[in-house]
Amino acid sequence: MSSVSSLDSESGQHSDEEVPETLTDENVNTSEHSPVNGFILLQKARLPGALVNVVGVVVSYTPNRKSSGTDYTCSLTLVDPSIPNNVKGISVNIFRSRKEHLPDLSVGSIFIGKHLRINTFHETTQLVATKEESTFKVICDVANQNQQFPFNMRQHAKEIMAYANYLRRWCASLSNPKVGNYTSITSSRQRRRIEELSPHIFFDLIAEVVMVYPTENAVDLYVTDFTENKRLGNREYRTNTPYGLPNESILQITLWDEHAEDGEDLQIGTFVLLQNLHAKINTNGDLVAALHGDRELRRKKINVLDKNDVEIAKLIRRRNAYYEEHQNSLEYHERDSSPELESDTTEQSITRIKCNNNIKLTDIDDIKDCPEPVGLFRTRGRVISVIPSNFEDFSRPYCHRCNKIMNFAEYENCTQCFKKLKVFKYDFGLLFEDELGAGTLPVLITNEDANTFLDGLPPVNLYKNPMFLQKLKDRMHKLLGNVLKSQASCGPLIDFCVMSYEVEDECNKFIRIYKMFDTILED
Repeated sequence: MSSVSSLDSESGQHSDEEVPETLTDENVNTSEHSPVNGFILLQKARLPGALVNVVGVVVSYTPNRKSSGTDYTCSLTLVDPSIPNNVKGISVNIFRSRKEHLPDLSVGSIFIGKHLRINTFHETTQLVATKEESTFKVICDVANQNQQFPFNMRQHAKEIMAYANYLRRWCASLSNPKVGNYTSITSSRQRRRIEELSPHIFFDLIAEVVMVYPTENAVDLYVTDFTENKRLGNREYRTNTPYGLPNESILQITLWDEHAEDGEDLQIGTFVLLQNLHAKINTNGDLVAALHGDRELRRKKINVLDKNDVEIAKLIRRRNAYYEEHQNSLEYHERDSSPELESDTTEQSITRIKCNNNIKLTDIDDIKDCPEPVGLFRTRGRVISVIPSNFEDFSRPYCHRCNKIMNFAEYENCTQCFKKLKVFKYDFGLLFEDELGAGTLPVLITNEDANTFLDGLPPVNLYKNPMFLQKLKDRMHKLLGNVLKSQASCGPLIDFCVMSYEVEDECNKFIRIYKMFDTILED
């Protein structure tokens, strides 16, 4: 007899017609058998290497990510009534060839898995859903009876739905002493709020994601729990913070190693439980945190929580209270951070722009007539056109190996060496005209000169970071006026510094480039 049939035989032997419409504690014996024919209880998954079929409630999960090989993977933790109170559940690791083939999970959803392989890792039992032999189904809405099951589950659909309803009622029953243990992921470290943090401690934190910023070797995650700590700095958040939050409410967490992979795909507004964070003081004297990897154990330390999870109820109450308390100022803040574009004017002045005034002022036409191979100039003009026209494309992925900025922001791998891309760089162009409207100059703004120009706005994936996108729009509006709305429009007159130099193109011809430098567009 195969391992599958051997373990399947432990479950109750009854036909689909014998399954009651409603399962209750009186007609379900969850200490011995699964109510679903051919399935086992989670606590019965003990024999390493065996294939099993299980049904359970999802109490935590990790974001979908790339595995160390060629597949995509995610992990989840399941419970059912057979799991003892002092056990957090059983982990399931799912592998698929394509990211979109991974399940769409939420805390409290019902997971059904067929032909999961039992694996023991550091004396802990895990289940593995391989792409070759395993199938699964996730039920988020138990009330929907029109569920589409994989072919090899259809004969047990009625049993599965009846058991799913039972599990949902069991999990929602707060009077059940087991539920409290399952819905709160236990930890030996102390769970703290941001207001309680101090340097040199390890802690767990429940928070809302407000920004994700990938760097070359790590990911900087910015979170809040709507409490304040005066030790926090986060100078990037001087204005336009989510909910109008002060800097002291936003904690910067640097994710290293495998946690960078888990955190890279987190969405703004996601609620997470972060475990084993290390609080420390950075070189600026600000309190920050770090989460370092564990390559051997691969313990899950970033858990996405459902917005209805009991773990975040207090956080949501604090958020609602904060919003009510600051509603008037927040409404003003939102109006101020999304200003209406003003009518066309060539007299509009801009006072908060800095450039090197030690360089002699030169007309645009004289700059273009200069024969020198390299020249440094200060000139005066107004913007009449922008490339690209979408602000989201101002910042795009960059490959260090090839020293190349990609053409499109959605590229995940380098088009030359195929290396996975994590770092973004600014790369955009502005077309200036002179005071008289007689001469024009195309100016490139890229790399470190762009970082100087947009001081305080680091290059990130602007498609995934709406807060930074809005801050970029607010900053650039001062320079562009109504340029993006009307081809006849122009921005205000400004002084800026530009470098003129020659490069060789693909046809071995020299072309002249004009690049902005030593110029700051202040907030």
